[in-house]
Amino acid sequence: MNEVKKRVFNPRVETRLTRADINRLDEAAKTAGKSRSDFTRQALLWYLDNQENLEHDQRETEIAKAMRYATDQHVKAINSGVERVCKMLARQGAAIGTLYELSWMALPDDENARAAFEAASNTAKQKMRKHVERDEAEISDKMKKVVTHP
Repeated sequence: MNEVKKRVFNPRVETRLTRADINRLDEAAKTAGKSRSDFTRQALLWYLDNQENLEHDQRETEIAKAMRYATDQHVKAINSGVERVCKMLARQGAAIGTLYELSWMALPDDENARAAFEAASNTAKQKMRKHVERDEAEISDKMKKVVTHP
C-alpha cells in the first residue's frame, strides 16, 4: 500500500513595520539566538497566551488610579475640614482673649480680686488642657486603628 503524506497547512501572517522597528526586532532576535520568524512567532504566541492577564493587569491599574484619586480627594476634604476647624479655634481663642482682657480691666483695683482672677484663670486653663490632651489621645487611638486595621 502506498502511504500518502498529508500536507499540514500553516497559515501565514504578514505585517508591516517601520525600519526602526525591524532593526529592533532583528536585534532582539539576534540576542535571543533566534531567527526573525521564530522570535516573532514566539512573541506573538506569548502575547496571545497572556492577553487575558495583560487586560486584567490594565483593569487593576485603572482601579488603582481611581482609588488613588478618591483617596486624594478624601485627604483634600479632610485637610480642608482641619483647616476650617483650626480657623474656628483661632477665632474662639481671640474671642476668649478679648473676654479675658475685658474681665481683667473690669476688676477693681484690688490685689485680692486680681489674685482670685489669676487663680480662676489658671484653673480653667489646666482643666481645658486636660480635656484637650484626653481628646487628642482618643482621636490618636482611633486613627491608629483606622491606619493599622484596613
